[in-house]
Amino acid sequence: MDKYEELDQLLNQALSSTAEPSEALNQEIRYRIKESKTMKPARKKISVAIIAAVIFIMSGSVFAAWQLLSPKQVAENLGDKTLAKAFDSENAVHINQSITSGDYTFTLMGITSGENLSDFRNSSQDIHPDRTYAVISIERKDGSPMPDVSDESFGEITFIVSPLIKGQKPWLVNIFTMNGGYSECVVDGVIYRMIECDSIEMFADRGVYLYAGTGSSINNETVSYNEETGEITINENNKEASVLFDLPLDEKKANYEKAEQYLKELLNPAPESRTNDKTIASSEDEFANAFVMRKSIKEVTHDDEFAYYEYNGNKVKVSLDFLFEDIEAGVWKTVWTNEDDRVHTAIQFFKDENGMVMGRTVKKAK
Repeated sequence: MDKYEELDQLLNQALSSTAEPSEALNQEIRYRIKESKTMKPARKKISVAIIAAVIFIMSGSVFAAWQLLSPKQVAENLGDKTLAKAFDSENAVHINQSITSGDYTFTLMGITSGENLSDFRNSSQDIHPDRTYAVISIERKDGSPMPDVSDESFGEITFIVSPLIKGQKPWLVNIFTMNGGYSECVVDGVIYRMIECDSIEMFADRGVYLYAGTGSSINNETVSYNEETGEITINENNKEASVLFDLPLDEKKANYEKAEQYLKELLNPAPESRTNDKTIASSEDEFANAFVMRKSIKEVTHDDEFAYYEYNGNKVKVSLDFLFEDIEAGVWKTVWTNEDDRVHTAIQFFKDENGMVMGRTVKKAK
């Protein structure tokens, strides 16, 4: 079926429907029509929603994008009423752009930035209160549903979504180093991921991307970085599904001095104090002289089965059986490690004689 046959079928389906398009959709379409000086009305009786179908198909975008939940609805599904209101405000940017790569279609739905926009507080807000939130949906290209969070197969395929800054190496400046994290839900076979990180608006005059793809890291095998121009592109040899969106940020909100100071602190952090205290010395020789990220030290939360720890986008879940049977009291035990091009990172747990459990993150240069 060619593009015009597909359009004809779509119009017939729409004309036979009694459903009314939402006001939010109508406003989005009016905005798009206003931008296009060459667009002329096709039929007087065709609803605004049908015109949207024409625009989406002729531009090569995925028509199903307008059938997805809105960013506001995603925030509501995640139980964040304050963020839902933020996505319904004038400051939010609704994008609804879809790109297919490999077996998946990724749709960047919208972004918003500001202070106190969420019901859920992140510890990094004490240092960087201005945060950015973005919603992206992930669908299978063949239309088959993604596994629900309750399915055993959920999480077998991992995805990563991260902002990237033009002019900055993507493996150094990304969601992990920008105090980021995410939450997600699955509705009608579609994964909706809400990411958050330190505000990207300060970089609006430089150019900001949003990367999305399968896998769990960003490196020179997934994206290519041009040292001369600062441009970031998808590595043509990348075997993972991967896409790159250009974010339409308001350059008036850029802050060059603030951005430079932020990058200085991010790329050249003050060295963390090393410790010679035997009580918190690592039991593994590999991390005996590692830098302890002091701000990462906090009590571990737990339920009836697992203990949970999170810092700077890294999350660990450890069974209580392992925690209380295999971890020696008074000694830090490494429970998770990760390596990138420069740094070896580990998360360690510590149990005192009274059973209280602490977690911390340590780093050492490779």
